[in-house]
Amino acid sequence: MLALNPDQLMALTVGFLLPFFRIGAFLMALPLFGSQLVSVRVRLIFAFVISIIVTPVVTIPAYDPISPGFILLIAEQLIIGIVLGFVVTVLFQIFALAGQLAAMKAGLGFAMSNDPANGITVATIGQYYMTMAGLAFLGTNGHLVMIEYLVESFDYWPVGSGFDSQRYWDILMLGGWLFEKALLVVIPLAVATLIMNISFGIVAKASPQLNIFAMGFPVIMLFSLLFLWIMMQDFLDIYRLFFQELTTWLQDTWGISSDG
Repeated sequence: MLALNPDQLMALTVGFLLPFFRIGAFLMALPLFGSQLVSVRVRLIFAFVISIIVTPVVTIPAYDPISPGFILLIAEQLIIGIVLGFVVTVLFQIFALAGQLAAMKAGLGFAMSNDPANGITVATIGQYYMTMAGLAFLGTNGHLVMIEYLVESFDYWPVGSGFDSQRYWDILMLGGWLFEKALLVVIPLAVATLIMNISFGIVAKASPQLNIFAMGFPVIMLFSLLFLWIMMQDFLDIYRLFFQELTTWLQDTWGISSDG
């Protein structure tokens, strides 16, 4: 018969709770899973199951669970989980920002739709890009790769390692990468619409009696929609390229790799 004394039971509880807080915070911040479309109860069940699997392989330092230090340890795990989830969020925000910029260039910035996942109003093209990115994320098993990174984070960011400011600075540097890739996605459309605007401007200068801009606005809008439809053919390749760059950044910056 299995018998546990109070000290062993307390050690098992502490060894389970700390990974549970990190995993739970990660799932709360992870795109798709952390949205309002997935209930909190479902996320807690996922965090509970993953924590049970991970707990036996996680090294937990000896702490008094009633001391203030243990509370700081819980806060550390919550922050680490949110930071790891934010890294994945950056990948999705590339396409959200690219959609917003594309809507502005195409003259469709007024076309807004409600985002049920985040409870905000965004440009329709941006919402479409986010939906495509979510489908690509699930279709390429990106969620499994991110869970593997989360499990490996207990090795390169162990429990009780403290708050390393360099890691948070690395997260801030991802902002530059976000804007860079979003501009790369929308630059072809921006250049095409710029050429069309210049062409309409030359025609308007040559024939002032023609109200060329009244005709040019719907033409540019239709051309932009056609151009976006053509760009969709390479969307999956673009997503895979950005996802590979993100995994390479995790390996080069934090020394974490994955077999997924």
